[in-house]
Amino acid sequence: MTSDLRRWLRGDFARHVASLGSGTALGQLIVVAVTPLLTRLYTPEDMGLFGLFASFLAIASVAATLRLDFAIATTADRETALRLLALCLVVTPLASLLLGALLYLLIRHDVFAYGLLPLWTVPLGIVALAATGAFVALRCWHVARRSFTAVGRAMVAQGTARAVASVLLGLPAAGWAGLAAGDLAGRLFGIGRLWREAGDELQQARRGGRLRRLGEEMSRARHFPLVVLPSSLVDALAAALPLPFIAWMFGAAEAGQFALVWRVAGLPGGLIAASVGDVFHAHATAARSVGPPQVRRLLLDTMRMLGILAVAIYVPLCLVAPWVFEWVFGAPWRMAGEMLLLLAPMWLTSMVVSPVSRLPMVLGRPQLKLVFDTCFLLLPLAALAAFASHGVLVAVFAYGVAAAAAYAIFALLLYHAAGRRAVEARPAA
Repeated sequence: MTSDLRRWLRGDFARHVASLGSGTALGQLIVVAVTPLLTRLYTPEDMGLFGLFASFLAIASVAATLRLDFAIATTADRETALRLLALCLVVTPLASLLLGALLYLLIRHDVFAYGLLPLWTVPLGIVALAATGAFVALRCWHVARRSFTAVGRAMVAQGTARAVASVLLGLPAAGWAGLAAGDLAGRLFGIGRLWREAGDELQQARRGGRLRRLGEEMSRARHFPLVVLPSSLVDALAAALPLPFIAWMFGAAEAGQFALVWRVAGLPGGLIAASVGDVFHAHATAARSVGPPQVRRLLLDTMRMLGILAVAIYVPLCLVAPWVFEWVFGAPWRMAGEMLLLLAPMWLTSMVVSPVSRLPMVLGRPQLKLVFDTCFLLLPLAALAAFASHGVLVAVFAYGVAAAAAYAIFALLLYHAAGRRAVEARPAA
């Protein structure tokens, strides 16, 4: 049994990454392919305002499912995964309403430049959060079943809808509202692809009485909202807060430049983190039953592969960015290319570490990631604020160096954790 599992881990990992990654890559490439059109339809200020809205969604969407989506992907029991999916779909709309109220308060009290957004973004944000929570829960259910092809197809549908809608809404000069509406279209469009199979199973389970006592399932999975959710929120804050900080300290136009950098440079890292991260999560769960040597081997093999990809992608991209951005996206966007180059250390380390950052949860040690996420939130933002008086470019460089150092330290912690036996008492196992 053990040798069979080891062969499965080694043989299927690359195939699963390719199956999920190809769809994720295509969906994201479609979005980036239309970016030169978007930078001519929308101004840096438009990008900055949309970036503020998108930053809130990136943080709040983590809380929309109470991180029960991670519980779905971590459990090895199909019935438990189905009940957790039903629980997620119940929790998400309620949480989205509360998070919408938070967005209202941020706008009314002008916290971190959110006062720049109009109040009509509140209902738009509620719908976007509910759609995102449903999509994430369904994606994790398919990941738990290793239905990676279905997830890849949904990502293609989502990226296509987002790209087409953003361009069409930009033609009548709709302002940043066109970007927001296009983003919502993408979030809604991907759900249908994932709902077909899951919806049938949920209906059968409901008719068979298998979805009763969801409260008991919530109690068993309480580890995720109580421990994993705070860690994930800190992680999301660390990734999303720099843009509101830049808007607050330097203005919407500079935030728009930063948003374009994240849109372009975040593509390869984001799609690899999503595809490799989902597959690594599933395979690490299986490796856990073999023992620490297998977990550590999986971790090192995955990080080695990611390191090669990081160098191959980001070194040439960062080096040419200051000269290429002005030509591809238009003259107003040259600063974005300079920012991308300055953030090179962060992009390289992020691609290597982010996809394997779920390992502490698989091993039953989510507190390890909470410690890292807290440091990753505070140190780079402190560097950004400390160097703000030297100008936006210097501040962005300091932010990137601090972030790269935090990722490197976390990689060492992951290596140490992989060599220890997993904590077996996990609520959602």
